[in-house]
Amino acid sequence: MPTATPKPKEKVWVVDVPAKEEVGHWEEDGYWWSDVVYRCNECKETFSTTDAFYEHVIPLVEAGKHSMGSYTEVPGESYWVKTGQHWVVDEPAQEEQGHWEYK
Repeated sequence: MPTATPKPKEKVWVVDVPAKEEVGHWEEDGYWWSDVVYRCNECKETFSTTDAFYEHVIPLVEAGKHSMGSYTEVPGESYWVKTGQHWVVDEPAQEEQGHWEYK
């Protein structure tokens, strides 16, 4: 009586933990900056240029309302200067994990 040849087992990959793509988001790169403005030393009003300051102060000095025509350079209002972007990883990528089985 002939004997049956056992069927060879097939080697198969069994996934234990599926692969995951990296998850993240883009964030801006940059820095805070402020331009110089010119503050009148008597009335404390600010001007974006020295010409604007002198247009303000010369008539007041001539009229005797200001004793001098001087200013101080001070920082103006701050604003964000964007220089680019960078990628921030929230969840790193994960390779598939598994094992071989014979079925």
